[in-house]
Amino acid sequence: MRESCRSGAAQALAGVADYHRNVVESIARGRVPLKFAYAGRAARTHDAYAQTSNYHDIMTPAEHESSVLAAAPCCGADVVDLAEIGPGNGAHSRVLLEHLRKEGLSIRRYLGLDFSAALLEISAAHLRDHFGEDLSIETAVWDVEGRPTAVIENWRPARGRILVCLVGHTLGNFEDPAQVMRTIARVLRPGDILLVSVLLRRASSVDERSMAAYRTEEFRSAALQPMIMVGMNANEMDFSIDYRDGAFVGEVTLPRGAQLDEVRLPSGFTFRCFVSRRFERAEVARLFTQTGWTLYSAEVASDSDHMTVVASRAEEMM
Repeated sequence: MRESCRSGAAQALAGVADYHRNVVESIARGRVPLKFAYAGRAARTHDAYAQTSNYHDIMTPAEHESSVLAAAPCCGADVVDLAEIGPGNGAHSRVLLEHLRKEGLSIRRYLGLDFSAALLEISAAHLRDHFGEDLSIETAVWDVEGRPTAVIENWRPARGRILVCLVGHTLGNFEDPAQVMRTIARVLRPGDILLVSVLLRRASSVDERSMAAYRTEEFRSAALQPMIMVGMNANEMDFSIDYRDGAFVGEVTLPRGAQLDEVRLPSGFTFRCFVSRRFERAEVARLFTQTGWTLYSAEVASDSDHMTVVASRAEEMM
């Protein structure tokens, strides 16, 4: 037992070192992937932001997601196993599961997958507190922007298909959404169902309500947390958020520069620390069909720019 504890501590330290190195290297390259804002201590900061009303305003309603899925021709009551990629703090997951059950999908097993072990702990605790023994909950760390994993295949039942969820506009926060879609297709079987929700670009310029969700102190704290975790001072970073080319982009400028390990960043150095893309409706359809998916439903909520998509792993991948 003592040796096991030492091994676990060594892995934790290695994970911290890897996180530190990867964030510093990303800053030096000028782009920090958003996944780093959810790991380690940053998970708590994200959880605090996810509990604000501004955050909830940009989330796709779980009722819309579940109703679109239930009406899709590929859906059926045989789907009782759900794997969710990027569950956040679990609040949206809880509501989605409740609505799916109301629609007749008796989900009995749940697998949460995320880059952040810390955020998985938060989300799993949220779900266990609510569902108790009525839902079997497992979690596994997986960076969906990295290599394919066998975790889903090992977790899935011997027979039958599973439902995989990528909701809450998570798809728009990846560095390369198309590559992520191909990776997910590779780890699933033909017939498995994928539920995705995204935000669409508005016909006119971005409205003030959308921008306001990103101009809060809670959001600033969450966006800057990866840099703080590698030793930077929040008071020495100028943070700005802008909307351009169909995406909300957060950038940090260093008026006096910074020294990070062996990396010297000059005064005035600017790097991107946040990006959340919005999609065109036709663009979403192409994204699915070109990355190994058969598209069954793509519905836009009547009172918002939230789009919910239901697809299935194609027999032949692209």
